[in-house]
Amino acid sequence: MNCGAALSGPYCARCGQKRPHIDLTLREFLHDAANQLTNWEGKVPNSLKALFLQPGRLTLDFLAGRRARWLPPLRLYLICSVAFFVSDSLVERITHRSAREVAKVTATNPDGSTTLTAEGRRQIEESLAGRIFGRERFERAAANTTQLNRAIDSAYPKAMFVLLPLFALLTNLAWRRQQPRYPAHLYLALHLHAAWFGALTALTVLTILPISNTAVIILGLAVVPYIVWYGLVAVRRVFDDSWVKTIAKAAAIGIAYSVSLFAVSLAMLGYAIATM
Repeated sequence: MNCGAALSGPYCARCGQKRPHIDLTLREFLHDAANQLTNWEGKVPNSLKALFLQPGRLTLDFLAGRRARWLPPLRLYLICSVAFFVSDSLVERITHRSAREVAKVTATNPDGSTTLTAEGRRQIEESLAGRIFGRERFERAAANTTQLNRAIDSAYPKAMFVLLPLFALLTNLAWRRQQPRYPAHLYLALHLHAAWFGALTALTVLTILPISNTAVIILGLAVVPYIVWYGLVAVRRVFDDSWVKTIAKAAAIGIAYSVSLFAVSLAMLGYAIATM
């Protein structure tokens, strides 16, 4: 019905469409809606399970052409990244406190007051940030820290998406002999960042529980070994390198990526101040 080809089974051999029911019932609509949202022919749960528990498998399968059983890398990345950035708002609505703040900028005087004094204005004017952004802009941002933090939070997902191709470039430089083509490194970067976002989302959701700040810090520290372990195992499986070379190259990439993240964070702050 989609392309006009003759059907010899429930699926079309030319376009792949499943034979539809013309006279839809409400039951069929609800079943189809639930299937699309929660199952996607089993791809969502299976892809997430493989993503979090089998580092590197999705990338290896994708590069080898085994793609029908998994979600596409970009879609998987978008699901996990959106879940990460939405989870904080969800936790805040439930607990009335922020589970995670990408950036928290405040300006106070030595006595703890928030109204800038003449001495405070002079210090701002002489500071590096004051010289870069201008005293008036910095004062305006300091007086509206909630708006400033909201602007930074909204820019953070875009910044992470911009950094993703840079991460792929770093792995391309480190493992160019094993995988010379840059798109393969992009797919690996999508899977790695999706897994990392998923782990951070789980950590954010756990803050809904009535636990102390110390417990939250402990949980946060527990995520770090998982992120490090996941990245090392994934790149070693994909590039089939020795553990010594994998750890050395990953450490160099981590340093370069951290410096880039810091630079992008400063740029985000500057953008937020400039637009206020």
